[in-house]
Amino acid sequence: MLEKVLDHKAIPILGVPMNAPVINALISPDEVARRRETMAEAVWSARMEGLGKPTEEEVELSELWITGQITHDELRQRTKKLVADTVRELGN
Repeated sequence: MLEKVLDHKAIPILGVPMNAPVINALISPDEVARRRETMAEAVWSARMEGLGKPTEEEVELSELWITGQITHDELRQRTKKLVADTVRELGN
């Protein structure tokens, strides 16, 4: 559905490409900048802890939250699902 709304070829995992335009943005440009800085700090901290760079899916998911297309709760839920899927794949 979002693929049709955004008129882009969607990434199957998340449904929205990272560079998709924000339609009917509910957050201000200042909030987008704040979220972008917050996410950059989180990525830096994770890398310093030895967790490596975020995957493409994690970056795309973060971008959805940064641009206000999903809530923080949905970001957490989807992140947990990505982690669970990765652990499950590694176990096989």
